[in-house]
Amino acid sequence: MKILITGVYGVVGSFLCEKLRDKHEIIGIGRKENFKLCQTYYSCDITDRERLEAIIRENDDLDFIIHCAALAHNKGNDLSYDKFMKVNFEATKYLIDLSNKYLKLKDFIFISTISVYGERIDKSSYIEEDSCYPRSPYAKAKKKSEDYIIDNYKGKYSILRLTPVYSENFLLNIERRTNIKGITYKVGKGDNKLSLCNIKNIYEVVNYLVNNYSSEGNEIYNIADKLEYKFTDLINITNKKKVLTIPKICIKSLYTLNSITIKKQFIHENSIKLISDNLYSSKKINDKVDLKYTIKDV
Repeated sequence: MKILITGVYGVVGSFLCEKLRDKHEIIGIGRKENFKLCQTYYSCDITDRERLEAIIRENDDLDFIIHCAALAHNKGNDLSYDKFMKVNFEATKYLIDLSNKYLKLKDFIFISTISVYGERIDKSSYIEEDSCYPRSPYAKAKKKSEDYIIDNYKGKYSILRLTPVYSENFLLNIERRTNIKGITYKVGKGDNKLSLCNIKNIYEVVNYLVNNYSSEGNEIYNIADKLEYKFTDLINITNKKKVLTIPKICIKSLYTLNSITIKKQFIHENSIKLISDNLYSSKKINDKVDLKYTIKDV
């Protein structure tokens, strides 16, 4: 199969490239001048429609597009809304429009995020059929991209809503939940539950979709490890002996104060994560693929 991966040198894109390249021809797109892990690489700003169109026309026999490229979180800075829309939505729109015009893909695989559901203090678990209330610029751009794909793409699509991703070489999404300025901490007993995603499980899903394109498509899947984690589980894998305990009432008070005063998205989002469960069921895809990897495998 001939597979185009955007954001091919990013955390998810590079891992998928490395795992898929032995059995498939990988065409990579990224902003770096060079990238040697895929068979063909194009240096391209995905917001440059003319350059993107030239690449698509040159590769009009593509079987799959895996769209990983995106501007990531930047702590909910609302001033970046236009930039998020340009990189995360408009580039997706270009890819969909160009795919409709030039390609006959077996599947358009869009890497999205569970952030599209929004963070709610009154809700602890989410499934794909739940309504979405995106709050951050990042989440709003991703949800708008999802909607554009659903409403406009003429072929098959698969939308993968990833929970926070980690790997042996990428532990940022674990460290940011257990460490601040070099201090390991937990809120209360550290028994709040959350979902995370081993990067190997993303590959298992993508590999399944590539190999089962004739029966799959036009679906949205949450992607998460089967195990649910407590914050204490995350602290345990860091092997830190000294842990600062922050009373849960402090974070609850911060959440309440923020809600009635400055209303910062960063404070809203992260305080909810620290004082409530945030679980995203992957049962829908787990019924088809065994997402067996956990934090024990890093």
